[in-house]
Amino acid sequence: MPRYYVIEFPDWVNVFPVTREGEVLLLKQYRQASGKVHIEVPGGSSDPHRHESMQEAALRELLEETGYEAGEIVKVGAHYPNPALQGNQMHSYVALDCKKVAEPNLDPYEDLELYPCSLQQVEGHLLAGDIDHSIMVTSITMALNYLKNNHK
Repeated sequence: MPRYYVIEFPDWVNVFPVTREGEVLLLKQYRQASGKVHIEVPGGSSDPHRHESMQEAALRELLEETGYEAGEIVKVGAHYPNPALQGNQMHSYVALDCKKVAEPNLDPYEDLELYPCSLQQVEGHLLAGDIDHSIMVTSITMALNYLKNNHK
């Protein structure tokens, strides 16, 4: 078998937050590698030093990046973002009944802006290709499917 390389990276979470009023809390975040601002959902890698579950990581990232807490959180999927090079998984959650409890607590390197949208606007952004970060497309699609089938 030929030699191959694997990039070791921790699992991460993506959170699709919906407020009590039905607004979706998207983010606009600058990404160095693409050199552009992307429309995303809150998320980040799990912290192995905290010994946290993926759900705990999702709730932590939601609070850190938006200042919101979820009344309910539901896992809607887990996927391998790039199984050719990475063994980690991305865990997707829907956070329901979100309410603002604090100001965002961003890391020094994070450059993001809260971008509230309606569900229809989120779908429009997906179909127009405005959401072009592939792991976000997966998480957002899973979240929208969950909401359509479980929260009418």
